[in-house]
Amino acid sequence: MDTVAAPDLTTARAQVLLAVADDALVSGHRSSHWTGVAPSLEEDLAFSTIAQDGINHADLWYQLLVASDDDVRAGVDALGLGREPEAYRHAILCERPPRDFAFTLARHWAFERFDAVRLDALSASSDPDVAAVATKLLHEIRYHLEHADHWFTRLSHAGDEPHARFGEALGEALPEALGLFEAVPDEAEAVDAGLFPTGHPGLRDRWLEVIEPVLRNADYGAVVPAAGATVPVSAAGGRQGRHSPDFTDDVWPEMTALYRSHPGARW
Repeated sequence: MDTVAAPDLTTARAQVLLAVADDALVSGHRSSHWTGVAPSLEEDLAFSTIAQDGINHADLWYQLLVASDDDVRAGVDALGLGREPEAYRHAILCERPPRDFAFTLARHWAFERFDAVRLDALSASSDPDVAAVATKLLHEIRYHLEHADHWFTRLSHAGDEPHARFGEALGEALPEALGLFEAVPDEAEAVDAGLFPTGHPGLRDRWLEVIEPVLRNADYGAVVPAAGATVPVSAAGGRQGRHSPDFTDDVWPEMTALYRSHPGARW
C-alpha cells in the first residue's frame, strides 16, 4: 500500500476476515472463467453474476480491515490484489480451475452450502460490523443457493449418464471441500472472543447435516464425506497460505497483473 497505512493482518480478526474475503474473491474469479464460454447464454449470465457477487462480497469484507480515515478504495485494492500468494487464506478448492461444467456445478453446490453455514455463524458475531455484513450477505446468496440446488436436482434426476457424471464430479469436489473447514492462524482467539462462533472446524458438522440427506436422497451416498475423513494432502494448507500451482501460477498472476503493472493507479 503506497497511499494508506497497511492494516495489521496478523490478528485473529484479520485472519478470519481474510479467509472469508479470499474465498469469495478467488471463487468469484474462477466463476468468471465461464463468461463467454458457458454451455448456454443463461448460464453465461448466471456465472458472470455469481462472479461479480463474489468479488463484491470480498470487497465488503476487506473494507472491515481498512481504517475509516484511510483511502478505503486504495486499501481494499491493496488487500485484494496487492498481497503475495502466501498471504491469501482461501481454501484450495476455491482456486481449482473449472475443468468442466459438471465439476464447476459440484464445487458451486458444495461451496455455496458451506458459505451459507459460515455466514449464518458470523451473523451472530460479537463484532457488530462482522455480524451486519454476514446478515446482509445471507440474503444475497439465496440466489446462489437456488441456482446450485436447481442444478443439483436437474442433474441428479436426469437419467443414468448425467447422474453418474455429476456423481463423479461430486466425488472430486467434496473431499477437497473439507479444506474449507481448516482453521486460520490464531482462529481459536476469534472463537473465544465470540467474533467467529464455532470457527471453521466447528462448521463441518453443520455442513454435513445439510448436505448428507440431500446426497443420500439422490443416490449419492457413496460420496458423502465420512465424519472422520481428513483433508486430502492436495487440498490441505490453504488457510495457512500454502497454495497449489492453480493459484500461484494461474489465478494470482492473472488476477493481480494490472494492479502490479500500475501500482497506485486510479480509474
